[in-house]
Amino acid sequence: MNDIDLIKELIDNNYVKRAIGDIAEKYKIPKSELKKFYTLTFFSEIAEDIDLKKLTEINIQEIEKMISEDKKQKFKFIKTEFKNILEKCLYIAVTNGFKVNINNIDSGIMTSNAGDSAEFIFVARAILAGFNCSSVDVRSSRYDAIIDYNNKLLRVQIKGISTGNNISFKDRDRGGQGIDYTNERNRGKRITSQDCDIFVAVDKQVGICYIIPMDWADRLDDNHCVNIKLEDIYTYKENWDVIKQKVL
Repeated sequence: MNDIDLIKELIDNNYVKRAIGDIAEKYKIPKSELKKFYTLTFFSEIAEDIDLKKLTEINIQEIEKMISEDKKQKFKFIKTEFKNILEKCLYIAVTNGFKVNINNIDSGIMTSNAGDSAEFIFVARAILAGFNCSSVDVRSSRYDAIIDYNNKLLRVQIKGISTGNNISFKDRDRGGQGIDYTNERNRGKRITSQDCDIFVAVDKQVGICYIIPMDWADRLDDNHCVNIKLEDIYTYKENWDVIKQKVL
Protein backbone atom coordinates (compact mmCIF):
# COMPACT_ATOMS: atom_id res chain seq x y z
CA MET A 1 0.00 0.00 0.00
CA ASN A 2 1.32 3.44 -0.92
CA ASP A 3 -0.01 6.97 -1.37
CA ILE A 4 -0.88 6.32 -5.01
CA ASP A 5 -3.08 3.36 -4.02
CA LEU A 6 -4.94 5.49 -1.48
CA ILE A 7 -5.53 8.27 -4.00
CA LYS A 8 -6.72 5.76 -6.60
CA GLU A 9 -9.19 4.28 -4.13
CA LEU A 10 -10.77 7.70 -3.58
CA ILE A 11 -10.82 8.41 -7.33
CA ASP A 12 -12.62 5.10 -7.89
CA ASN A 13 -15.19 6.29 -5.35
CA ASN A 14 -15.63 9.63 -7.16
CA TYR A 15 -14.01 11.52 -4.25
CA VAL A 16 -17.03 10.82 -2.04
CA LYS A 17 -16.07 11.49 1.58
CA ARG A 18 -18.36 8.73 2.84
CA ALA A 19 -16.01 6.24 1.19
CA ILE A 20 -13.11 7.20 3.44
CA GLY A 21 -14.32 4.89 6.19
CA ASP A 22 -14.38 1.86 3.89
CA ILE A 23 -10.96 2.69 2.45
CA ALA A 24 -9.53 3.16 5.94
CA GLU A 25 -10.90 -0.19 7.04
CA LYS A 26 -9.54 -1.92 3.93
CA TYR A 27 -6.00 -0.65 4.52
CA LYS A 28 -6.17 -0.77 8.35
CA ILE A 29 -5.65 2.99 8.71
CA PRO A 30 -7.43 5.21 11.26
CA LYS A 31 -10.19 7.07 9.43
CA SER A 32 -9.13 10.44 10.86
CA GLU A 33 -5.56 9.91 9.65
CA LEU A 34 -6.70 8.95 6.16
CA LYS A 35 -8.94 11.99 5.90
CA LYS A 36 -6.04 14.16 7.04
CA PHE A 37 -3.82 12.59 4.37
CA TYR A 38 -6.33 13.32 1.60
CA THR A 39 -6.89 16.88 2.81
CA LEU A 40 -3.20 17.76 3.04
CA THR A 41 -2.41 16.11 -0.29
CA PHE A 42 -5.18 17.90 -2.18
CA PHE A 43 -4.44 21.26 -0.58
CA SER A 44 -0.82 20.88 -1.65
CA GLU A 45 -1.75 19.93 -5.21
CA ILE A 46 -4.30 22.73 -5.58
CA ALA A 47 -1.85 25.30 -4.19
CA GLU A 48 0.57 24.45 -7.02
CA ASP A 49 -1.96 25.80 -9.54
CA ILE A 50 -2.72 29.05 -7.74
CA ASP A 51 -0.93 32.28 -8.62
CA LEU A 52 -1.19 34.17 -5.32
CA LYS A 53 -0.41 37.58 -6.81
CA LYS A 54 -3.09 37.11 -9.46
CA LEU A 55 -5.57 35.81 -6.87
CA THR A 56 -4.78 38.80 -4.66
CA GLU A 57 -5.37 41.22 -7.53
CA ILE A 58 -8.72 39.57 -8.33
CA ASN A 59 -9.79 39.95 -4.70
CA ILE A 60 -8.66 43.57 -4.57
CA GLN A 61 -10.74 44.33 -7.65
CA GLU A 62 -13.79 42.71 -6.09
CA ILE A 63 -13.26 44.59 -2.84
CA GLU A 64 -13.02 47.86 -4.74
CA LYS A 65 -16.41 47.19 -6.30
CA MET A 66 -17.97 46.76 -2.85
CA ILE A 67 -16.69 50.04 -1.44
CA SER A 68 -19.02 53.03 -1.47
CA GLU A 69 -18.01 56.08 -3.52
CA ASP A 70 -17.30 58.22 -0.46
CA LYS A 71 -14.66 55.69 0.67
CA LYS A 72 -12.87 55.16 -2.66
CA GLN A 73 -10.10 57.63 -1.84
CA LYS A 74 -9.61 56.10 1.59
CA PHE A 75 -9.22 52.66 0.01
CA LYS A 76 -6.76 54.05 -2.53
CA PHE A 77 -4.69 55.40 0.36
CA ILE A 78 -4.33 51.93 1.98
CA LYS A 79 -4.50 49.81 -1.18
CA THR A 80 -0.82 48.77 -1.22
CA GLU A 81 -0.87 47.73 2.46
CA PHE A 82 -4.20 45.96 1.87
CA LYS A 83 -2.75 43.95 -1.01
CA ASN A 84 0.33 42.95 0.98
CA ILE A 85 -1.63 41.62 3.97
CA LEU A 86 -4.25 40.00 1.75
CA GLU A 87 -1.60 38.01 -0.13
CA LYS A 88 -0.25 36.71 3.19
CA CYS A 89 -3.75 35.72 4.33
CA LEU A 90 -4.48 33.98 1.04
CA TYR A 91 -1.26 32.00 1.40
CA ILE A 92 -2.47 30.70 4.78
CA ALA A 93 -5.83 29.84 3.18
CA VAL A 94 -4.47 27.87 0.23
CA THR A 95 -2.10 25.91 2.50
CA ASN A 96 -4.90 24.96 4.95
CA GLY A 97 -3.72 27.13 7.81
CA PHE A 98 -0.81 26.61 10.18
CA LYS A 99 1.10 23.34 9.90
CA VAL A 100 -0.04 20.63 12.31
CA ASN A 101 1.99 17.64 13.53
CA ILE A 102 4.22 17.34 10.46
CA ASN A 103 6.53 15.08 12.49
CA ASN A 104 3.76 12.56 13.25
CA ILE A 105 4.02 12.85 17.02
CA ASP A 106 1.93 10.35 19.02
CA SER A 107 -1.69 11.53 19.10
CA GLY A 108 -1.89 11.64 22.91
CA ILE A 109 1.23 13.77 23.19
CA MET A 110 0.12 15.92 20.28
CA THR A 111 -3.22 16.66 21.96
CA SER A 112 -1.40 17.99 25.01
CA ASN A 113 1.08 19.94 22.88
CA ALA A 114 -1.74 21.44 20.82
CA GLY A 115 -3.32 22.76 24.01
CA ASP A 116 -0.03 24.40 24.92
CA SER A 117 0.24 25.86 21.43
CA ALA A 118 -3.08 27.71 21.82
CA GLU A 119 -1.76 29.24 25.02
CA PHE A 120 1.49 30.32 23.38
CA ILE A 121 -0.32 31.75 20.36
CA PHE A 122 -2.44 33.96 22.58
CA VAL A 123 0.43 35.06 24.82
CA ALA A 124 2.54 35.95 21.76
CA ARG A 125 -0.33 37.85 20.17
CA ALA A 126 -1.11 39.71 23.41
CA ILE A 127 2.53 40.79 23.68
CA LEU A 128 2.50 41.82 20.02
CA ALA A 129 -0.65 43.86 20.72
CA GLY A 130 1.24 45.73 23.45
CA PHE A 131 0.05 43.97 26.61
CA ASN A 132 2.27 42.73 29.42
CA CYS A 133 1.33 39.05 29.29
CA SER A 134 2.92 35.81 30.46
CA SER A 135 2.04 32.15 30.87
CA VAL A 136 1.26 30.50 34.20
CA ASP A 137 3.39 27.40 34.69
CA VAL A 138 1.31 25.70 37.41
CA ARG A 139 -0.76 23.08 35.58
CA SER A 140 -3.38 22.84 38.35
CA SER A 141 -4.20 26.53 38.02
CA ARG A 142 -7.65 27.39 36.66
CA TYR A 143 -6.12 30.04 34.42
CA ASP A 144 -3.32 29.80 31.87
CA ALA A 145 -1.96 33.32 31.57
CA ILE A 146 -1.80 36.64 33.37
CA ILE A 147 -2.13 40.10 31.84
CA ASP A 148 -0.79 43.08 33.78
CA TYR A 149 -2.67 46.11 32.48
CA ASN A 150 -2.66 49.49 34.25
CA ASN A 151 -1.34 47.81 37.40
CA LYS A 152 -4.22 45.34 37.53
CA LEU A 153 -3.75 41.60 37.03
CA LEU A 154 -6.24 39.77 34.82
CA ARG A 155 -6.50 35.97 34.86
CA VAL A 156 -6.93 34.40 31.42
CA GLN A 157 -8.07 30.88 30.59
CA ILE A 158 -7.19 29.79 27.05
CA LYS A 159 -8.76 27.03 24.96
CA GLY A 160 -7.86 25.99 21.44
CA ILE A 161 -10.32 25.52 18.61
CA SER A 162 -9.16 22.92 16.11
CA THR A 163 -12.35 21.77 14.41
CA GLY A 164 -15.98 22.75 14.54
CA ASN A 165 -17.59 26.11 15.08
CA ASN A 166 -18.38 26.14 18.77
CA ILE A 167 -16.80 26.52 22.20
CA SER A 168 -17.71 25.38 25.70
CA PHE A 169 -17.43 27.05 29.08
CA LYS A 170 -17.04 23.68 30.71
CA ASP A 171 -13.98 21.49 31.17
CA ARG A 172 -13.90 18.07 29.54
CA ASP A 173 -14.77 15.06 31.64
CA ARG A 174 -11.69 13.13 32.74
CA GLY A 175 -11.42 9.84 30.88
CA GLY A 176 -8.99 7.09 30.06
CA GLN A 177 -8.04 3.69 31.37
CA GLY A 178 -8.75 3.23 35.07
CA ILE A 179 -10.72 6.46 35.43
CA ASP A 180 -14.36 6.34 36.48
CA TYR A 181 -15.94 8.99 34.29
CA THR A 182 -19.24 8.67 36.20
CA ASN A 183 -17.62 9.87 39.42
CA GLU A 184 -18.48 13.50 40.16
CA ARG A 185 -14.82 14.31 40.79
CA ASN A 186 -14.00 13.35 37.20
CA ARG A 187 -16.81 15.37 35.67
CA GLY A 188 -15.84 18.54 33.86
CA LYS A 189 -16.53 21.70 35.86
CA ARG A 190 -18.15 24.84 34.55
CA ILE A 191 -15.73 27.71 33.98
CA THR A 192 -16.84 30.90 35.73
CA SER A 193 -15.48 34.27 36.80
CA GLN A 194 -14.30 32.54 39.97
CA ASP A 195 -11.73 30.78 37.78
CA CYS A 196 -10.68 33.58 35.44
CA ASP A 197 -11.50 37.12 34.33
CA ILE A 198 -11.22 36.52 30.59
CA PHE A 199 -11.77 33.40 28.49
CA VAL A 200 -9.92 33.22 25.18
CA ALA A 201 -10.73 30.76 22.39
CA VAL A 202 -7.86 30.49 19.91
CA ASP A 203 -8.44 29.23 16.39
CA LYS A 204 -5.26 27.18 16.03
CA GLN A 205 -5.66 26.98 12.24
CA VAL A 206 -5.18 30.69 11.65
CA GLY A 207 -4.49 32.28 15.05
CA ILE A 208 -7.73 34.24 15.45
CA CYS A 209 -8.56 34.98 19.10
CA TYR A 210 -12.04 35.33 20.63
CA ILE A 211 -11.53 37.39 23.79
CA ILE A 212 -14.55 36.94 26.04
CA PRO A 213 -15.22 38.62 29.41
CA MET A 214 -16.33 36.06 31.97
CA ASP A 215 -19.12 38.26 33.27
CA TRP A 216 -20.77 37.64 29.87
CA ALA A 217 -20.26 33.87 30.15
CA ASP A 218 -21.60 33.83 33.73
CA ARG A 219 -25.00 34.92 32.44
CA LEU A 220 -25.39 31.76 30.33
CA ASP A 221 -27.49 28.94 31.73
CA ASP A 222 -25.88 25.54 32.40
CA ASN A 223 -27.23 24.00 29.20
CA HIS A 224 -26.30 26.85 26.87
CA CYS A 225 -22.78 27.32 28.24
CA VAL A 226 -21.56 23.96 26.91
CA ASN A 227 -22.27 24.72 23.26
CA ILE A 228 -21.70 28.30 22.13
CA LYS A 229 -21.50 28.90 18.40
CA LEU A 230 -18.72 31.16 17.17
CA GLU A 231 -21.28 33.32 15.40
CA ASP A 232 -22.82 34.03 18.82
CA ILE A 233 -19.54 35.51 20.07
CA TYR A 234 -18.67 37.38 16.89
CA THR A 235 -18.55 40.66 18.82
CA TYR A 236 -15.58 39.26 20.76
CA LYS A 237 -13.66 38.12 17.68
CA GLU A 238 -10.27 39.87 17.84
CA ASN A 239 -11.81 42.27 20.37
CA TRP A 240 -8.69 43.26 22.29
CA ASP A 241 -10.54 46.19 23.86
CA VAL A 242 -12.14 43.63 26.21
CA ILE A 243 -8.86 43.59 28.14
CA LYS A 244 -8.90 47.37 28.60
CA GLN A 245 -12.58 47.39 29.54
CA LYS A 246 -11.99 44.87 32.34
CA VAL A 247 -9.91 47.41 34.28
CA LEU A 248 -12.23 50.41 33.85
